[in-house]
Amino acid sequence: MNLENTNITPPAANGAPVDTLATTTPVDEFSFGLLMNRALGGSDKRRPSDKSANEVQVDMILGQAQNLAKMNNQYVETYVVRGTKELYALLGAIYSYALQINESALRDHILLRMRDQLESEHDIKTQANTPWITTVLRFILPTDRQTAYNYSKVLQVAFDENLAATELPGYIKDRGGIAKITATKEDADTAKAVKDHKEAKTKLLRKILLANAKVADTVVQVEDKFVLNTVGEGKKEGTFEFAVCVNPMGHERRVVRFIRLNEAMETQILSMVAEASLSDDLKSMEDKLDVLREKWGITSGWGMQPGDKGYQPAGLPVLSSATHPLTNSAPLSVSIDDLANKEAML
Repeated sequence: MNLENTNITPPAANGAPVDTLATTTPVDEFSFGLLMNRALGGSDKRRPSDKSANEVQVDMILGQAQNLAKMNNQYVETYVVRGTKELYALLGAIYSYALQINESALRDHILLRMRDQLESEHDIKTQANTPWITTVLRFILPTDRQTAYNYSKVLQVAFDENLAATELPGYIKDRGGIAKITATKEDADTAKAVKDHKEAKTKLLRKILLANAKVADTVVQVEDKFVLNTVGEGKKEGTFEFAVCVNPMGHERRVVRFIRLNEAMETQILSMVAEASLSDDLKSMEDKLDVLREKWGITSGWGMQPGDKGYQPAGLPVLSSATHPLTNSAPLSVSIDDLANKEAML
């Protein structure tokens, strides 16, 4: 008997045969599916609907975000929305209080007491020309300057819009809130300041030109036919007449026509000239004008107005052709009569 070819299976303890390598089903340890399952922590028995522990944790984290969103909504509703409504209502009450002061016969005394108390108790100095609404808000909120400033801007807009106190909360909401109204007000204030400065500059130029007219040594007699009147019916005539000149060479100026403009067109021209020729330091320019007026003996007329330095009520002085060393006017060398044959050109 060949014992090497005989397969002998030893008995188990209970008499059952024991599996050996020859009787166990072989397993492919490099099977791709099982290998990937082990690498990803999965199982070959996993169903598409099953979720791993990691996915469950991700769902829990995302669920926390949803809970936070609900908490935020509750906060907004409780503190922001309701708080904003309460704030707008508070501003309505403050506005009502301010209107009562403004309409009171004791208005000036109340504002004076507010200014005195602000200075004595909080070391806050306000001027008599400080807007009255600003004074009221500073008195109510002495320790919060920025908030008082913002609120005063809103109330000033409401006052300018002639709103009632009950209308203010809805008005603020419709305008997009306090911040937007404040920003709009600041933009409007800036634009108004620029506009006011330009207007002041133009008025100052007008005074300077009129003052120079008193001592101008270039005086011509012009017939009406050489003055083109462009002032339409119902329009107010300007102060000045403008000459249309041609400069053929050098310092020579040949006058073609004089033009009479309405006040609005004149102001546009003076505004452009003022921007190009006058300094933005209007106080300095006014001081120089005062000096020139004093030298030229101008106390009324020629641009002088009540309140100007040296003003004395009197009639308009007679136009004088006397020269003055401070004037920059140059004599006119062209005769207006020479233009008679060119009248048909206009």
